[in-house]
Amino acid sequence: MRDDRLIATLGRGGMAEVFLAARRGLPGFTKLIVIKRLRADLDDHADADRYRALLLDEARLCARLRHPHIVQTFEVDEVEGVPHLFMEYLEGQPLSQVMAVLHRAKKRMPDAIALRVIADVLDALDYAHELCDYDGAPLGVVHRDVSPQNVFWTYAGEIKLMDFGVAKLARGRAATEAGTIKGKLAYMAPEQARGASVDRRADVFAAGILLWELLSGRRLLRAETEAQSLHKLLFEPLPALEAVRPDVDPRLAEICARALERDVELRYASAAAMRSDIEHVLGMRAPRREDLAAYVQPLFVEERRAVAVRIKDAIAAQAAGDDVLIDLPSATSDLIPTRTTGRTARARPPTTTPLPSALPPARSRNWLAIATLVVIGGSIGAAFAMHDRSAPAPASLAAAAPPPSAAPAPPPPALRLCGSNTIGAELAPALVEAFLADRGATSIARANGAEPDEKIITATIDRAPIAIDIHARGSATAFEGLRAGACDVGMASRTIDDQEVAALGDLRSPATEHVIALDGIAVIVNPNNPLASLDRAQLHDVFTGAITDWSQLGGAPGAITVLARDDKSGTYDTFKHLVLGKDPLAATARRYAASDALADAVASDPSAIGFIGLAYVRSAKALAVGDRGAPPMLPTSFTVTTEDYMLARRLYWYTPTRPTSPLTAELVSFALSSRGQAVVQRAGFVDLTVGIADAPRCDLRCPRRYAQLVAHAQRASLDFRFRSGSDSIDSRATRDLDRVVQFLGAHAGAKLVLLGFSDGAGDPARNLALSRARAQTIAAELARRGVHAAVVDGFGAAMPVAPNATEADRQRNRRVEVWLAGA
Repeated sequence: MRDDRLIATLGRGGMAEVFLAARRGLPGFTKLIVIKRLRADLDDHADADRYRALLLDEARLCARLRHPHIVQTFEVDEVEGVPHLFMEYLEGQPLSQVMAVLHRAKKRMPDAIALRVIADVLDALDYAHELCDYDGAPLGVVHRDVSPQNVFWTYAGEIKLMDFGVAKLARGRAATEAGTIKGKLAYMAPEQARGASVDRRADVFAAGILLWELLSGRRLLRAETEAQSLHKLLFEPLPALEAVRPDVDPRLAEICARALERDVELRYASAAAMRSDIEHVLGMRAPRREDLAAYVQPLFVEERRAVAVRIKDAIAAQAAGDDVLIDLPSATSDLIPTRTTGRTARARPPTTTPLPSALPPARSRNWLAIATLVVIGGSIGAAFAMHDRSAPAPASLAAAAPPPSAAPAPPPPALRLCGSNTIGAELAPALVEAFLADRGATSIARANGAEPDEKIITATIDRAPIAIDIHARGSATAFEGLRAGACDVGMASRTIDDQEVAALGDLRSPATEHVIALDGIAVIVNPNNPLASLDRAQLHDVFTGAITDWSQLGGAPGAITVLARDDKSGTYDTFKHLVLGKDPLAATARRYAASDALADAVASDPSAIGFIGLAYVRSAKALAVGDRGAPPMLPTSFTVTTEDYMLARRLYWYTPTRPTSPLTAELVSFALSSRGQAVVQRAGFVDLTVGIADAPRCDLRCPRRYAQLVAHAQRASLDFRFRSGSDSIDSRATRDLDRVVQFLGAHAGAKLVLLGFSDGAGDPARNLALSRARAQTIAAELARRGVHAAVVDGFGAAMPVAPNATEADRQRNRRVEVWLAGA
């Protein structure tokens, strides 16, 4: 039987009190946990039932939340008739304390660190916003109190969103009073401050305030009183980030401006959309968890040591039979500026009081048998400070929300897209919305359709309503829809196969097959998994069930949990084709219809491994993968766009040879334009824009002449490839020719170097000739466009990026690399 002994008070206020407890189980086993319960003095209060209902609502929600960036609630139980939440103990600091320390030192957080912090907060918010009940119905969670006090930064470098005590649930049992303001005014959205109804975009606004303040190093709504803050929020122009920080990256100023739009329709529609823009700015320089740890730890060396000593002493005193309850207010509360004066308030001295009794054992089964507590510990007082959430807002601030009105039915769709969930979940809607805006449309809105995986984009063009329908049920449905005349654009994360060609005709020409973006299938594991890379054979054996334990891959003993997309998914089709071959997926694999759900499941399960589109890695860890004989590669923008990465893939839009909608060609043209490719990039996929980068140093596989040619050159972010069984360039390469010409216009002094390669099948001399012929084909096409190569050469089957065992792998090796010397 467990024994929970309270050792410290962490906070008391509003309707709850919070304690630190030492949980004892087997001899020598002690863990620290946090316990939150209803205040004892509220038992006889007139509103005791309502307080209890509010705490139970919070308990129900917290019990459902399982995400790496949300404070975990291990258990909800009743002890002597009082609800208790048993939560993880965090060792670290709330973001408010980090900001206060920086304020005192007159320093500003590095932009990359600030972006990583907010991206993790947005990841947690997106998970909570998308949370569904057990019957699959959306819970409609809105946090409503996203503030520095409720973002926790552990010394291990983890960012955790906490305190869902004022969260709004569409299906909550405890009613939220109409017109009541919940949350902190300094971090409220305007509609929230007015007491109107709120949705997830209110949390996006609060995240925008946090981002603005971290990047600027100052408060957004600086005022002497809350009334003044409210006036600034509702009526005065909010200061632009670039006005207080002229050196800021314009992209960051744009992100803040969009997040802080007073008009909710102009604001980011979701936390995921804002996070995507932030991740794009971060790119390959995104800080890792260890970078966040290295940044925060030196700021609180003494505080961390003092708290640890006091907790150790309290545990020792209890072990000796001297039960005491120590008062641990915020270990760094003396660093917090007061609201109106900016003066610092000194922390009161710690006190000790007799401990009335140990917490009685709960009636449920042994907690230690059903969960493993990971002690990542915390600066405790500030971390769990309670706030009074029961008092209604002043009447002058409460405004009843207008009654909802039925939305008009959308017009018949002017354009229909169907197919891949990878494309249809976010990329296709974003492209359609940007396309409509480019045509001058107004009142652009996105809504869920009547059927699963259906989205409807509505807008007004020249005072006439327009609707575009998007069905995302897997790549196979793209070709089924095109054959049935049920869609105008087929979305696929794989190329059309021979059976589909037989039914539809050959859609592989540049007029009907359009590569709109690139993606990499990332093999993902839990962030704490020490594994760094796998080869194709190991991947095959893991996902077919031949390898079932991590020790077989050099890790610690433990069963492997396999996760995979469902059969309709193009991601699964591609992975099956590239990795599984004709062998079936492991019978024990857990299947997922949604990419983000799979990624979150892997991120929260130390035993899990899965595969997912590059844009959906989220909080999981991507492994480097490769073939035997070729170096393993991580899925990066460069390795994916050159298609050197083993699991790189193209994202296609297929159109009929005779489109029935006049908008079909216009939408495709927009997606392939620079404006459309900017949308691709913001959505988290790899765009087709040409860039250059320093290539890795040549290894022993490099032919001597190749090494000499590239020694002082930079590699372009594309390789030209050819149709299977043909010397004709494929549909992507046809458009890449024009992209290269446009790119070279900005590098007039650079010398163009084209280096061809073949597969390894057949006679070496013939392969060398074929590789040179392919390079000469590209040189001739570019010459027709007025661009002349300085060097055109071939190296046969040297430096393969894939084995030559299958036709798909041989096709990857048949390529022409593009290099620029003196760029």
